[in-house]
Order: sequence, then C-alpha cells, then structure tokens
Amino acid sequence: MKTASFILLVLAAPLVAQQTPARPIPTAATRGYHSGFVASGEWQQATELPLDRETMQSNAFDLALRLNGWSFGAGWLRIARDLSTIQGGTLTAGKLFQLGPVTFIPALSALLGQSYVSVDSTGYDYTVPATNTIGHVARYSYSDGFAFGGSIGLTAEYPVYRMIGLRASAAQWLFAGDPVANKRSRTVVGVGLSVQVMQ
Repeated sequence: MKTASFILLVLAAPLVAQQTPARPIPTAATRGYHSGFVASGEWQQATELPLDRETMQSNAFDLALRLNGWSFGAGWLRIARDLSTIQGGTLTAGKLFQLGPVTFIPALSALLGQSYVSVDSTGYDYTVPATNTIGHVARYSYSDGFAFGGSIGLTAEYPVYRMIGLRASAAQWLFAGDPVANKRSRTVVGVGLSVQVMQ
C-alpha cells in the first residue's frame, strides 16, 4: 500500500508542478533602483584625513525621486576641513545609466547654506637665537557667512540585497561667499548606502 501511494505521488508530481506557477528564488538584487524614492547617506571625509580638529566629519544625506531615467534629489551636505566648514541644503539632478548591475549617476548639484572659516591673520614668526631656529605663533581670526555653491559629480551604486545598495561618489564643488574667498573649491569623495524607501 505504501509502495502504491509513493508511485502515485511520483506520477502526480509533474502534473502538480505544471499547475503551480514558478517563483523566482530570492537573491541579491541584480538591477538598480530606477523608480520611486531612494534615500542615501555618505561619509565624505576620505580625501581630508586626518581631520586636525574635533568636529563632525564630512557627510551627506539625500532623498531622491527617480523617474524615467532621471534622479531629482534634495538633501544636506557638510564639508569639514581643518580650518573651515561649509554646510547647507542641496538640490541635485542626475541621469541614470545602467552598466551590468552597477548604476552610474552623473549629476549637477547646488548648495545654499553657511560657511565658517578660521584664518591665521595675525600670527607672527620668531627666532630662537641660541639655535637659530625659526618658529611661528598662529593667531586665528574667525568669520562666517552665507555660502552658495555648485558641483559636478559622479555616483556609482551597486544593489546588494533587495532595497539596499552600496554607493560611492566623487564631486568637485565651487563656492561663492566672502568667508571662502581664499579657497573656493572643495573635492569630496564619499562611500555609503542607498535604500529604496518607496517604489
């Protein structure tokens, strides 16, 4: 009886399989997030280490709407250097390009915010007669003000599991405003995560 039941089960299995729709095996995502809302966050201090002061390091956060091959985002950017900080809100527009599992996003961005700069404006040099060595005493003046800037950048995004992806970016920024007059450009390189929050 058991043998007959087993034979019937084996014969019936192909018929049941034909009636049951196939389901894909859950695996890591193989395509980018080309639609819906995508949130991202990055650490962007890689090009300026070590940071010679105690402060929050460079970072960026963004929420982007991806639609019809384009990405439009709003977010926050902070660029910290040894003697300056620029931070504020950002707007970004980029084009999505797929190459295998990697999504490339060349983009233009704008920032509106504040800048904080310290300058060694009243420091002085001195000489030690006994050793004939020259030293310097730094005296910093502090200024802050309005900052506006724009950038061109490139982001690469690789989905690793469902809605989560790894990302890396590089951008060249140019800023206007009196506090950053001595050095208006900033280069940032970042790594972080992307999460598709709504499709």
